Amino acid sequence: MLKQLKTHAAGNLARIQALSHARLSNYRSFFGVTDDVQALALYQWNDELSACLFRTISLVEVVLRNQFHQAFSQRYGVVGGRGSKDWYEHVALSAIAKNKIKDITHYKRGQQLVPHNPAPSPDDVVSGLTFGFWPRLLDLEKDNLHKNIDWGPLLLDVLPGHRQQQATHWAKQKHRDALFARLDLCNALRNRVAHHEPIWKLGPLMNEGRARPNKPLTVAAPAPSTPGQALARLRLLYDRVIELLAWLSPDLADQHTRCELHLRCLGLLQPDTLHAYRRTLHSAELDFAALPNLRAMRKALRYAVRRQQPVLLKDGHRTLGHLTIVLP
Repeated sequence: MLKQLKTHAAGNLARIQALSHARLSNYRSFFGVTDDVQALALYQWNDELSACLFRTISLVEVVLRNQFHQAFSQRYGVVGGRGSKDWYEHVALSAIAKNKIKDITHYKRGQQLVPHNPAPSPDDVVSGLTFGFWPRLLDLEKDNLHKNIDWGPLLLDVLPGHRQQQATHWAKQKHRDALFARLDLCNALRNRVAHHEPIWKLGPLMNEGRARPNKPLTVAAPAPSTPGQALARLRLLYDRVIELLAWLSPDLADQHTRCELHLRCLGLLQPDTLHAYRRTLHSAELDFAALPNLRAMRKALRYAVRRQQPVLLKDGHRTLGHLTIVLP
C-alpha cells in the first residue's frame, strides 16, 4: 500500500457499531459474507441503490399527481385556473380521502377544524397529497351530482404513453385494477426505501391485479432466496417503475433513460457490481494535509481505484467525506 494511504480499520469499526451487528446480520446470512466489513460494504450498496430508486420514484410521483390533477381539472372544479381546479371538492371521495384533503385545507383550533385563510390553491393541495392517495382515487365511482366517473377518457389523458389507447379498455374494472397494482407497487417500493428497510429483502411477486371477493391475487414468483434472484427481482421492479413513467410521460421517460441516474441504477443492479461490493477491502485513509504534492494525491487515488478500495478523505483533523469506488 502506498504510504499516503493508511489503514482505517477504526472507521469501519465505528460504522459497524453505529449500524449494529444485528442489523448487518441479514446481509451476512443472505449474501453469504464472512464478516461485518463485507456486510458493511453490501449495506453501502443497498443504501446507494435505495437512493437511486427513491429519486426515480419521486419523479414518477410528481408526474403521476400532475397527470391526475390536470385530467380531473378539465372535467370538474370551479376554483382555480385552466388545468388546475378544485376538482376534489366536486367528486364523491371516500371519507379517508376527504380527510387527507382537509389536513391540507384546514388546521386545528382546539377540537375544531378551521379552514385556512386564504385557502390553499389547488396546486398546493395536490402537492401536499401522498403517493398513496392516487391509487385509491381509482375507487372513485361518482361525482357530487351522482353521475358516474367516466374513467375511460379520463385515464387516456392520465396515461398518454400506455399501449392501450381505447376508452373502452379503461372502462373495465379489471384493467383499472391492474393499474392500481402498478401504482401500489411503486408506492410500496417508495415506502420501503423511506423506512430504511433492505431493498433486496422482498416477498413474493403477485400478478398485477387487485384482490376482489372470490378472486384472490395469485403469486407470479416466490420471494427471492438468493442474491441473484434478488437482483433479478429488483431489476423487474425498476423496469416496472420506468414503464409507469413512460405511460405517464413518454418524453420524460426517454430523457430519464438517458440520464446518469438511470445508468447508475442499472449499474448497481449488475451481478458484477454486487460482487465488487462483496469483495471490498478495508477502508483506507487519505490525509490531504500530509500529501507532499498533487502527484502524490493522484498516485494514491489511482492505487485506490485499481484496488476498488473505499477511502476516508481527511484534511488534518477534519473529515471531508468517504470515497466509494465501483468500476463499471
